[in-house]
Order: sequence, then C-alpha cells, then structure tokens
Amino acid sequence: MATVGGDPLERRRTDRLTPDVTRWHADAVLRPGQSVVVLNINGYGALVESATRLRPGAHTELQLTGTAGRQSLRGRVDRCHVAALVPLCYRGAVVFEECLDLGQAPGSE
Repeated sequence: MATVGGDPLERRRTDRLTPDVTRWHADAVLRPGQSVVVLNINGYGALVESATRLRPGAHTELQLTGTAGRQSLRGRVDRCHVAALVPLCYRGAVVFEECLDLGQAPGSE
C-alpha cells in the first residue's frame, strides 16, 4: 500500500489532538468505572493513561465530558503497555466503533 507524501508507517486516519483544543476534557471514565486521562484523541480513537492495566481486545465504553455535555463511545482496547514504573502507569489505545465529532474548544480557533 502506497502513501502519498507521508510516512509509510503512519496509520492514523486523522491527526491526533490534545483534549485542550477540543470540546472534551482530559479526565474521562473507561467502563466499568476506571478513571483515565485522555492524552490525545481523534475521531476514531484515543490514547489514554490509567493506573490500572487495560486488557487488549476488551470491549469497553469511553465516557467523555466537556463543554458539549457528556458522550459515551463504544470501542475496544487495541493495545496497552507500561508507561511508567513509579508510580505504575499504563498507556493504551481505545478504537471507537463510531466516529466522534471533536468540535473545537472555545477560543482555540
């Protein structure tokens, strides 16, 4: 598969954004009640950090809050690895089943 004008290893469909330039907050919940921090997000998925291990292949729901209210997105954990040992921190990717409208945070135009 060829890419046009880009890195051949780049698989992202769209650019990732930090939550501060979207209408969503960084603090989120991964069902069934696991607190996570959204590091970056696009319409198709999110990179999150958690104090608890994420199980790759698990079906889940990411609950976001922000200026537009609340939104729950069904998806699955794509991958997970240890990001730090002290304190223990895991980093994982969640792939959404449906595309998320990121919108823009007020004043980020």
